[in-house]
Amino acid sequence: MAAHNTNYRSGLLLAAVCITGVTIPATAAPPPVGTPLSFVSCPIARATGPDTDLCFFAEYEGERYALVNQPDWGNMQLKHRVLVEGTVAEGSPVCGATPLDARISILFELDASCDTVLPFDGAIRGQSGGIFNQGSAEQREAARALARRVETEPALSLVPVMGESSYPRPVPPYKAETLTIYYPFESDRATDADMRQLLRLRDIALAGPARVEVTSYRGASRLTNGETIVERPEMARQRAEKVVDILEGLGIDARRIEMESIDASEGNTGEDDWRGRRIELSVIPLRGD
Repeated sequence: MAAHNTNYRSGLLLAAVCITGVTIPATAAPPPVGTPLSFVSCPIARATGPDTDLCFFAEYEGERYALVNQPDWGNMQLKHRVLVEGTVAEGSPVCGATPLDARISILFELDASCDTVLPFDGAIRGQSGGIFNQGSAEQREAARALARRVETEPALSLVPVMGESSYPRPVPPYKAETLTIYYPFESDRATDADMRQLLRLRDIALAGPARVEVTSYRGASRLTNGETIVERPEMARQRAEKVVDILEGLGIDARRIEMESIDASEGNTGEDDWRGRRIELSVIPLRGD
């Protein structure tokens, strides 16, 4: 999948030069492992040494929590707050912060106050990695070329790269299957892994007469402080229509697709509320048609 931010690391390191005197105090012991947490906060970037990526953490109630996202849920960036939904995890500190088992949504609205970059102090050292530091010279140049294209063709950063040869192909006899797609808060972008599974369901739908059902749910998240944030009313329909467009583009007859969007928000428990932001996509083979 195309990188969302070109030269992101170098840009943030430049920003770090403009920030001085940033000090974040030490904290008390973190909550026990397994404690659910849901909060909105600014990400804080930390430089980890020459030629290495920045790491990120957030603060909540005086404690630092590492921001390490699920694949394809978005890279951390400044100037935006994040919604963190997860539990305290076991393990050593990450980026000098308590690890979380969490889903992190980068919120759409700009927030100029989210601009803190801690300079490298030798305490937290990173390792060179990422698509721009690995592979052959030709592979690195291809990655840089794709990133440059994203600057003039932003849509490239939103379209999953669906490798036709790398998804589990179904075999007859075909049975009904359901794919659940989870989304970041107020986002309609599915992950590459979900799109590969969608290709599998496409194969079933095209193998013979079949009905395709797309049911989309609007989400809400109850924060640890007792507040509840709810997605925009149109999010369920927006996601459903995008998935239907993808299905039609993959060759499925629109007359076979049934779409429903449910605007009544789901979640609100404070634990795994990200599961409420979802689409359930079912392919049901028909007998005779």
